[in-house]
Amino acid sequence: MPIGLNFQRKHPRLGYCIKYLYYFFARRDILQKKTSFGDENKDKTIYIVKPDYQDGVEGLLSLLYKQILYIDFAKRKGYVPFVDWKNYKTQYYDGENNAWEFFFKQPSEITEAEVYKSQKVYLSGWTFKTINPGNLFESNIFHSKATRDLSGKMLRENLEFSEGVLRLVDQEAESLQIEKCIGVYIRGTDYVKLKPSGEYVQPSVDQMKCKIHEFENKYNAPIFLVTEDGDIFDNLKKEFGDIIRIVSFDTFIRNYEGKDVLSKSDVLEKDKKLRGQKYLAKMILLAKCKYFVGSMTQGSKFSYILNNGNYSDEYVFDLGLYP
Repeated sequence: MPIGLNFQRKHPRLGYCIKYLYYFFARRDILQKKTSFGDENKDKTIYIVKPDYQDGVEGLLSLLYKQILYIDFAKRKGYVPFVDWKNYKTQYYDGENNAWEFFFKQPSEITEAEVYKSQKVYLSGWTFKTINPGNLFESNIFHSKATRDLSGKMLRENLEFSEGVLRLVDQEAESLQIEKCIGVYIRGTDYVKLKPSGEYVQPSVDQMKCKIHEFENKYNAPIFLVTEDGDIFDNLKKEFGDIIRIVSFDTFIRNYEGKDVLSKSDVLEKDKKLRGQKYLAKMILLAKCKYFVGSMTQGSKFSYILNNGNYSDEYVFDLGLYP
């Protein structure tokens, strides 16, 4: 890439233009394209929403924000959107199913068979004019109510969860008494050991403990903990004991060596569908908590947007970006 994530987040419009020019000359495969697959649907323009990058690294919610922006763009243009995670790879690709439908419903009624027989088709991708002029789904949602509200509106208008995901949420919400909980979210593993440039700096476990104690003393509420890191879970469980609650299906990553990002390490659950559904269910449950303490990540942004300003109290660690 010609510029880093730090520069892009500090100067989003200029960064977008530089990236577009780079893609225009060096990576034209990432640009929006017009094509045709047949003679059907002559009265419609189909917009295939696909991941920009197909390296299998991006997490589910990082992928989601871009797909939502493309879906919204297509609708505003009067196109018929169809999300394709079957013919285009993500880390949930299995070579057989449209992995988008593991987690979300399609944004239109058109079928895959129809899409790939249609005459007028666009493949989603970068255009010279950004499809995200409001800088939605970025870290400013934690500081700007207007940006959070606009992000939430776009999310609600363009996204429906799959029945499988909603079933997991419903099964866990009652037993957790989620509406009474302090939702706590903290990343470890690759975020902490690799310190990826341009990603959000994570708080230490001790910093998180202090803030959780503050909330627990103030509200005397149970803690719903979401973390992938087994060492962090053990540490917080030892500190807070039985007031820590987790989903019944939770698992943790232990003995992570920190040689590569999680998606390229042999530490994740092998069933990609279940892995993604479980993660998404936990992030939805975080949005249903009464209080929230968390670090900045793609995941916490999702829960924060989904909550729509309804936390009774909240604290989000804003520690800058890794250089």
